[in-house]
Amino acid sequence: MNAELIQAQKAIQSAREALRDGNRSAARRWAEQAATLAPQLEDPWLILAAVASPKASVAFIERALKINPDSPRARKGMQWALKRLGEVPSDSGGKVPAAQKKVEGTTQQTKALKRSAPPKKLKKPRRTAVYSALLLALGCIVVLAAAWTASTSPVLASILNGNSREQPSAVEHPKVWARVEIAKPAQSTVPEPEPIAADFEPNLQLPTPTQEPTVAPPTATLEPTATSDSQAEPTAISTETSTPGSLALEIVEDTPVPTAAPTEEGAPSKPADPPVGNGVRWIEVNLTQQRVYAWEGDVLMNSFIVSTGTWATPTVTGTFNIWNKTRIQTMSGPGYSLPNVPWVMYFYEDYGFHGTYWHNNFGTPMSHGCVNLTIPDSEWLYNWASYGTTVKVHY
Repeated sequence: MNAELIQAQKAIQSAREALRDGNRSAARRWAEQAATLAPQLEDPWLILAAVASPKASVAFIERALKINPDSPRARKGMQWALKRLGEVPSDSGGKVPAAQKKVEGTTQQTKALKRSAPPKKLKKPRRTAVYSALLLALGCIVVLAAAWTASTSPVLASILNGNSREQPSAVEHPKVWARVEIAKPAQSTVPEPEPIAADFEPNLQLPTPTQEPTVAPPTATLEPTATSDSQAEPTAISTETSTPGSLALEIVEDTPVPTAAPTEEGAPSKPADPPVGNGVRWIEVNLTQQRVYAWEGDVLMNSFIVSTGTWATPTVTGTFNIWNKTRIQTMSGPGYSLPNVPWVMYFYEDYGFHGTYWHNNFGTPMSHGCVNLTIPDSEWLYNWASYGTTVKVHY
């Protein structure tokens, strides 16, 4: 690396620091010096675009794109410069969009044309009167046709008159009483029980203990028991036959219900084992993906979505080591002051990782060069890394 390139790199670093401090004139001087020493680098032209006028910004970024057409920072800078170029200065000193001027000019031309156009001729009312007479005649014809149809059709007449068909009303007849012979129903099929002798003994048939049913469980037939009265009521009476019925009791043994063994589907699943590393811990920062990866050897332990530096104040690239860790501190600069920033780890000068509570737009470059993480992710990374942990930053 020659001396001019080394001096250009130092001038670029000084320009970035001046830009972060809000000193635009100093940043322009350092960027011009770097562009003179090393015009083949894109960083001086991007810094000049950040502090130049809209039209000059487009020219500087086009120079950077010629050097590196695939540069994501140059493309984002071109979008920013084109948005600025879309505003044109007005006579009053403010800025009026070009689209608004075009609309105002079109409106003035339209008013001028309206003033110069000849007055329109009024339409003659004769044609309107003829149309009104025709409509009136047509209405009279429709009314006459409806009247004639109503005279010939009673149904249509009732509809036109708004009368619906009358519902027949119930006629009340006087109540007439007469003596009527009603046939009595035949005697019920349930006969009266025959008298039971006093010396009647019930015949209860039960299976002996040695008998085992082969097809169906044993049944027991119960007959009426003897009482001291001359007549006794049977225990069961059939209404379909003329003889007393008998009650059959069926003894069914209890059937045991099998208890299913508990399945393993409802058992709680064991949590997945955490990854086990196989080497030294190191941190990867992918600026293109806006993600941070925590590695142990070649085993990925965790990853987070982050927000790194914008194209004007980018995050430095290269291989570094964590040189300072701070639990909480206040960060301030030109235009901002952020108290109680948690879980801070510096890896190069004032570039570092830290938790972020002032925005939730992770995945988009938002910072002045630091790596913004959510507070839970920054706490995990702070406790996982240590002094001297390697940090690799790349696109």
